[in-house]
Amino acid sequence: MTWTETHRRWQALRAIEQELWSAERPELPWNDELALIFGDRDGLRAALRYRWRLAVSTQLDTHLPERVLEEQRRVLAERARGVLAVLDDPTDEELGTTHAVA
Repeated sequence: MTWTETHRRWQALRAIEQELWSAERPELPWNDELALIFGDRDGLRAALRYRWRLAVSTQLDTHLPERVLEEQRRVLAERARGVLAVLDDPTDEELGTTHAVA
């Protein structure tokens, strides 16, 4: 994958996350441009799940006191609420919570 393709992919993921975050009823977006980037809907879901797990692993400092860690988890889940709503499995073991699917 070239730098241009990688940049286009990450840019598309950021736009999708923003769209999902602000949607009243989040649904996985799909169009011809996304098909060129991700191949199919499962490819897009996999990319969103990877980005979510990356955010969890890099933004949750497990060495913090439990109270602070729980607040970080809550903030992170709120920022990703749209993405979590469209992922196939609403349970994320890494976050330790179950998210309601719209």
